[in-house]
Amino acid sequence: MAAYRRSVCGNLQVNRYGPRGGHLEKAVTEEGESFRLKTTTCTELLRGLRTVSNQEVWRQFVDRYQPMIERYGMRYGLSAADAQDASQQTLISFCESYQDGKYDVDKGRLRVWLFGIARNQIRNLNRRQQRKERQVADESGHTGFFNQLPDDDELERVWDEEWRDSVIRQCLEEVRDSVDAKSIEAFELFAWRGLDAEEVGRRLGMTPNAVFIAKHRILKRIRALQSKMEDIW
Repeated sequence: MAAYRRSVCGNLQVNRYGPRGGHLEKAVTEEGESFRLKTTTCTELLRGLRTVSNQEVWRQFVDRYQPMIERYGMRYGLSAADAQDASQQTLISFCESYQDGKYDVDKGRLRVWLFGIARNQIRNLNRRQQRKERQVADESGHTGFFNQLPDDDELERVWDEEWRDSVIRQCLEEVRDSVDAKSIEAFELFAWRGLDAEEVGRRLGMTPNAVFIAKHRILKRIRALQSKMEDIW
């Protein structure tokens, strides 16, 4: 059974354009307009995960959490390959624990459980890297990144940052269909990639003022969704 669960989890590919899901929850805009969210709730995902053969739900689970765990690992100096390995092992470990009944939602939120597993995966990479560093002396005299791994409080703080960032990313996916594509691209270039308004305007044929307006409109929509998304993510 464990080998089968590993094959179900390990063969899934990440869809970096966001998870698929049903219309399960409602949100209300600042103007009082009610609409249905596309995002599948965490509760619905966990319910679906009880069936080992439900590969579609496992795929949604991986689509949702693997990119976040990869970004988390890379913030601590992991290569893209190592971060991907850490994220895959984190999700496989959760998969096996969940199917064995070890995860109890009443005893802690999913993000806390995943954090503990991801932290341990980073520490495992730490130990492997330390063994390599003992075999190959560092000519510069530095001990390298892995000997300077932060303490648990710092690891948890950064995890919470990545979790909130993922929630905001999903809020953007929710509003994407209700905003024109150029405004969405302007927001991503300006607010996330850090390009200045003039450069964004040149790329997209917009005035700098139009770029600021697009950012304001989309941020307003995201903020209206954020609290609800944090509850269901």
